[in-house]
Amino acid sequence: MLDEAHACEFYLDYLGFDVDWEHRFEDSPSSPLYMQILLGGAALHLNGHATPESPVCEVRFPVVDIEAFCKHLNDKPSRFPKQSVADPRYEGKPTELNILDPFQNHLVFWAREEI
Repeated sequence: MLDEAHACEFYLDYLGFDVDWEHRFEDSPSSPLYMQILLGGAALHLNGHATPESPVCEVRFPVVDIEAFCKHLNDKPSRFPKQSVADPRYEGKPTELNILDPFQNHLVFWAREEI
């Protein structure tokens, strides 16, 4: 994450992740933040030591009822673009919700059937 405030706005406020833990290597609010966030059973680490030259990544999250999750995001008042579920394999069923985070990382929420 290149900007802590933007990361929190996107991941916590918009996507609905919860902070599991936070760590700063120095006891100073200006020290870069490293934290783990959770959404359902998925954990994601955000690293404040990133630079503009850091590589972007793709992370995949299983979601039960992907259409409802997409509607939940679109119903929120937000400055982020409206989302839509896509069918990447052209099989006639929308199965993926692809979102870019503010730092150009690719988040793929994919349809998972209930167990």
